[in-house]
Parts: sequence; C-alpha cells; structure tokens
Amino acid sequence: MSIESATLLIKVGGVPFLVMPIFILFFKGVSLKPLQVLTKYLVCVVFMYLVVAASLYNLNYQLDLIVVQLDRDGDGSISLVEESTWTEEEIKARKMRVADGGRNVVGYLLTPYLAAAYSAVVFLFSYLCIWFFKKIKVRFYA
Repeated sequence: MSIESATLLIKVGGVPFLVMPIFILFFKGVSLKPLQVLTKYLVCVVFMYLVVAASLYNLNYQLDLIVVQLDRDGDGSISLVEESTWTEEEIKARKMRVADGGRNVVGYLLTPYLAAAYSAVVFLFSYLCIWFFKKIKVRFYA
C-alpha cells in the first residue's frame, strides 16, 4: 500500500464515521430500553474510533516504512549526500512524518470525544423524532 492509498483510506474512513451511528441505531430495530440504547451507543463510539485509529495507524506504518529507508548508509543520521538521493515521494513522506503531530492528536486523542458527541446528537435526535411521531400517531388515531 502506498501513501496515496493510505491517505485515501483516511478520507474514505470519514463516511463510515458519519453513517455508523444511524446504522447501529437501527440495527436489530430501535429499542427504548435504556441498557440496550447505552450498549448501542458505546458500540457505536468504539467502532467509530476504531475506523479512524486503524486508518491513521496504517498511514503512520506506511510513512515509517519509507522514512526508515531514507538513511541509506545506516549510520543513524541523515547527511546531505543522502538527502540528494531522495525521490519526490520520499521527500513527501518525510515531511508528512515530521508534521504528524496534528494528525495524531486529532486522530488518537480527540476522535473518541468527537465520536461520543456526534453519536449522542444522532441518538438523541432519532429518539426525539421517534417520540414525536408516536405522539402524532396517537393523537391522529385517537
């Protein structure tokens, strides 16, 4: 797998991140029991985090594979002679690896909170809609 495919995997991983709460909410029907709702919520947050963390881990792994090869003579430091032999892809990989702080902070540390907040909003909105339509149905047929 190349760096381009790993970054594409991160971008495509956003789709399951957004769709997963809706899918898990309606998996095996909507339940109004608090324990089942909490279980679905926690499963949703964990899966959302795993989608993002797995794709980030894959990208970091691919970057490490390329960056390790940049030390051509294996002495542990990078000289100007070695830098002159780098290809464009290797330069891009090194820049991405050096500037990975923001990607890792958001991906590994903030994603659980974002997943919890997004799932809570989707779950609350869905259950409010269900409650509202039940009230309308009761009043309509009464």
